[in-house]
Amino acid sequence: MMRLIYNLLLIPLLPLAMYKLYWPRAGKPSVGKRWPEHFGLSKKVSAVDVWFHAVSVGEVLAAIPLITQLKQQQPQLNILLTTTTATGAEQAQSKLADLVIHRYAPFDLWPCIRWFLHLHKPKQLWILETELWPNWLQLCQNQNIPVSLINARMSQRSCQRYLRFKGFSQRLYSQLGQVLAQHQDDAQRFNQLGVAAANLVVTGSIKYDLPNTQAIQQQAEQLRPSLFGERLIWIAASTHKGEDEQVLEVMQQVRKQLPDSLLILVPRHPERFDQVAELIAASGFDCARRSQQQSPAAKDAVYLADTMGEMLLMYACSDAAFIGGSLVPVGGHNYLEAAALSLPCVTGEHDFNFSDISQQLQACGALKLSADTEQLANWLKAWLSSAEERSKAGDAGLSIVKQNQGALARSLAALLN
Repeated sequence: MMRLIYNLLLIPLLPLAMYKLYWPRAGKPSVGKRWPEHFGLSKKVSAVDVWFHAVSVGEVLAAIPLITQLKQQQPQLNILLTTTTATGAEQAQSKLADLVIHRYAPFDLWPCIRWFLHLHKPKQLWILETELWPNWLQLCQNQNIPVSLINARMSQRSCQRYLRFKGFSQRLYSQLGQVLAQHQDDAQRFNQLGVAAANLVVTGSIKYDLPNTQAIQQQAEQLRPSLFGERLIWIAASTHKGEDEQVLEVMQQVRKQLPDSLLILVPRHPERFDQVAELIAASGFDCARRSQQQSPAAKDAVYLADTMGEMLLMYACSDAAFIGGSLVPVGGHNYLEAAALSLPCVTGEHDFNFSDISQQLQACGALKLSADTEQLANWLKAWLSSAEERSKAGDAGLSIVKQNQGALARSLAALLN
């Protein structure tokens, strides 16, 4: 009954999904003429060994080291990578074009998935993190296509939501052939939801296994003095609607003590770039925009990093970081890229998406949490004012990253076993 209700609800929701994916927005790449791929209609890819799904930008970036090492170990594998969004497709095509074939993922409608599977006949499906669709799993099971969930996490909050529909959830999760969980508590929650204990492997998070940052650091060493001079810099990364205003309030307080400091502001969604530029102007700050190749003048307090795929570079140009999605109830974003580049971090109180990593970084002094913008500003001012203190906190965060590395090798071993 629940599956029937789910499929009936999908039909009226389809126009909304199409609007979100296809409606033109400033700064957002277009799906263009490839829209039939969302309906399972695409040029055939033959002999697909692995269908790898990464929904959008963040998942594609996380998949890069996994796919790179997989192809190094087994170069003969034919990998079909799907994304849902155009921004994810853009990253896949720019960073993985030599290693995979890209298609847009089919909507979770029976005819779309049936045709997709008929065209490409994948031998197995690997899904990164939590992008599960009931009809995908059902049809893969019907066609004996094993499904693995990689780098899987399940927060207590999400688990409780699924348990409200226990019968439906257990049927959904029991269809997974293998779940590579980030942490033991994630594995326990997946077991509660119906994944057999024998199908659970705790591998750690592959996001700790970041690409070698040496090249990025070298690039930043050249870019930072030419673009920013000797100014102290903090970055607000992956900010959401309702959060940028609070970040700018923090900057107002930071500038009272450090008037020459600079904020690099990186909104999470490209369609908001122009809106955020207007917010910066309304706050009274002068701003330079990276997309327009503007260099920040001495009067500019904010550098709007309104490009895609340059987060690591912007981190490497900074002295401290605020991690977004945390002053609004989004659940926060990954701290690891900042920590891997030895940046001390502050964040808001909503960090439930990354609670385990958050606790580790807080315990070593590399991360501070508060819902209060004044407190966030005080921590940032303290770190920006003392090279010794920010180095101590940044090195502690880097140690946490190094201690947790190895998930990539463990994941590949489990997948190829």
